[in-house]
Amino acid sequence: MRRQYAVLIAFFLAMVTYNTIAARRVARVNAELTRLEDRRYWAEGILREYDAVSKQLGVHQADAVALQRVDARIDVAAVLAEISHVIGDQVVLSRVEFLSELLPTGPKDTDRGGSAVRIAGASRPSTKSVSLGNVRFRVALVGVATNPAEVGALVCRLDDSPYFQQVHPLFRENTIQVAATAESPSEKDSQRRGTRAVSVTEFEIVCYLANYEERPKR
Repeated sequence: MRRQYAVLIAFFLAMVTYNTIAARRVARVNAELTRLEDRRYWAEGILREYDAVSKQLGVHQADAVALQRVDARIDVAAVLAEISHVIGDQVVLSRVEFLSELLPTGPKDTDRGGSAVRIAGASRPSTKSVSLGNVRFRVALVGVATNPAEVGALVCRLDDSPYFQQVHPLFRENTIQVAATAESPSEKDSQRRGTRAVSVTEFEIVCYLANYEERPKR
């Protein structure tokens, strides 16, 4: 009987010890599961934020691509300042145009690059769609000068300027009517703002901004 009681007591103590150890392990596992659950919620929140940031990044990247396509890549203020610098005192501009064109990729595109110019005073061409992407800019200067020599000097200054290349001029002689100026009080009283004919040179100069370099294909 004593042996049986001793065995039962030993078995009971072993069961109590095992239950105690098992309960501690269960509590530890539950604590670990709770910690992992919290980390799972945290990871899910990070994933949601990542998805939102990824969507915003995609939108911004699309906007950046669109901005790169429409970016002129030129400093218009600097170009206008250079035009003002090369224009002489005997030249008056009536129109300045900037037209974007796709860069030529072959002989056909080179021939179609728009080097032909219209006679000054002719009707303006129909509006075309604006080219986007890698483009070059054609500059058209339309105005009048006192004589053809001033137009030639302007063409030379444009050729010498680092801002412009492929300068193509076209000009013609014309006569315009201007208000006559009286030289004496008697002439002023009798003339009363009459008009007189003045011979001028109308011109149109087409050139390209020198912000690109053409390289021959290998």
